[in-house]
Parts: sequence; C-alpha cells; structure tokens
Amino acid sequence: MNPRELLVVIPARGGSKGLPGKNIRPLDGLPLLGWTAEALRHSGLREARCLLSTDDMAIAEAGRACGLEAPFLRPAALAGDTISSVDVVLHTLDWLAEAHDEHPSWVLLLQPTSPFRPPAVIDQAWDMLHADPTLDAVIGVKAIQRSPGSLFLTNTQGRLCPLGDDSITRRQDSPGLLTPNGALYLIRSSVLCAGGNFFPPASAPLPMDAIASLDIDDASDWAIAEALLDLSWRAKT
Repeated sequence: MNPRELLVVIPARGGSKGLPGKNIRPLDGLPLLGWTAEALRHSGLREARCLLSTDDMAIAEAGRACGLEAPFLRPAALAGDTISSVDVVLHTLDWLAEAHDEHPSWVLLLQPTSPFRPPAVIDQAWDMLHADPTLDAVIGVKAIQRSPGSLFLTNTQGRLCPLGDDSITRRQDSPGLLTPNGALYLIRSSVLCAGGNFFPPASAPLPMDAIASLDIDDASDWAIAEALLDLSWRAKT
C-alpha cells in the first residue's frame, strides 16, 4: 500500500459555537489546525495528498501558512453546524476527482480539534490495514471507564433509567466499552461512498489514551489542553 493512494482531509469550518475561532487559535504558539498538520508531517504518510476543507478564508490562509493545501472554499451548504464529516469528505473526494482526475483508494479524516493525536497513531492506523487486507476502516476510539449498569437515561418523568444491564455494577466485570474519539477515521473510499458512514462492518478500533483522545469543543476543553501541554507528543519530540 502506497501513501499516494491516500487522501487526508482536515475539516475546519469557521462557525464554531462552543469556542469561536478555535481552529486557528494558538495552542502553545501553533494554530490548533497546525498541530494536525505537524503530526502528519512527522508521520510516515507525509507523501499522501492532504487537503484542508474550510468555508472560511482566514482558516484557509492559516492552513496554508502551516503548509496545508487549501485549494477551495467549502460551499455554504456544507458550512452549517449540522453538516456531517461524511458530507465534507465526500465533497472533497468529488472536488479532487473533478479538478485533478484523482481517485484515492483510501481517505483519512483528521479533525484539528484532536491536537494531541501523535504521529505514531497515524502510522499505526495505516499499518493495521497492511496487516489485515480484509479491513475497510480503522477508527480511533477511547475506552468508556464505566459499566453498563452505571449509565443512565432520563425518562419522560425525569427519572433515571439504566441504559444497560444493571446487574453489572463493577467496571472490571463489564465488557470492554469503546466510543469513537473523533481523532482518526481511516476508510476505503469506495466503502465510504457506498455506505455513507465511517463504520462499515469490517472496521477495527484503534484505542488511544485520554490525552491522545482529547477533543476540543469549548473553553473547558481548551483549558485542559493547555494544562496537558507538557504531556503532548510535541513536548516529547
């Protein structure tokens, strides 16, 4: 498998409500999206085509300053907060096909809100595909440190209702629960186009620790990121 068969998409829209301007806000002197650009450059996939998808000219300019290719602005129809990452990736694949007649076999979505995702994790995802040619996708995940019996919903009366088997109350007795952490979605392009989601049946999890899984959405998340800078992959390189 050649990295040139891969398209990397970094999505960064301009209308963040939780933390306005977060994608270009400096974190330890580097714009947030620059962390993902730098992680990719330090990975073994630096030769892959990488496109920044944004609707905002300031973000496009900041991305170019970080060495990212930003050849288009995303249309307004794909700039709202209800637009899915799948729609953004499919638009980028369509643009690449029309503009350059390029049809990558694989696509890797790297959200800039996961700055502590290390280069080694990007390489690990690619290596997993080498090791198992039956895989269609590799998804970044984190463990849910709770048993099903400790998770609840509220009913129409505002009362707590167990989400899972309430007979399992100890975390060590529960099955291994995982949830996507938003840091990495690597998928076969044809499978994404056919299924319209990042989770085909032949998907493998790539577990990450709490630091690598940090997803910045609001000011509280940003404060946590600043507190963890000394533990980030950049601090160790």
